[in-house]
Amino acid sequence: MSNNIQKLQKENLAAFEATIRGRIIFPQSPEYENARKVYNGMIDKKPGMIVKCVDVADVIAAVNFGRDEKLLTAVRGGGHNAGGLGICDGGLVIDLSGIKYIRVNTTDNTVRVGGGNIWGEVDHATHPFGLAVPAGIISTTGVGGLTLGGGIGHQSISMVTAS
Repeated sequence: MSNNIQKLQKENLAAFEATIRGRIIFPQSPEYENARKVYNGMIDKKPGMIVKCVDVADVIAAVNFGRDEKLLTAVRGGGHNAGGLGICDGGLVIDLSGIKYIRVNTTDNTVRVGGGNIWGEVDHATHPFGLAVPAGIISTTGVGGLTLGGGIGHQSISMVTAS
């Protein structure tokens, strides 16, 4: 797979940019240095472009664009991943940090959360209802990474020690 954004056809890039509501950040953009940073300061990857998604349609468009253009692609939620898997060198980063929502359903004790939320936000929304999610112990960690990576939280630990 090519990871060289500079080789993209200008027409393809313009068509992609016209389909999303979010914005694209390139290395020459003033906000690039800040947008590429992740929690682990030892990770110093420089993507060719960062797509700041604002909704699911943006995510779908970015995934399709990355696939069609054969770009090295990383998906970043909270940007907390210690190994730096939410960012890549030269490729496309699909940034979910702008997709934040939390919907608590007390009827079935569930919560729906956006890919850009962090666990502290989820804890804040669920606590008043006596609910909690047993994932992670660091409040600044993104929900996507811990959910997909099997994060261990305080309740998980107490469930293991109680059995």
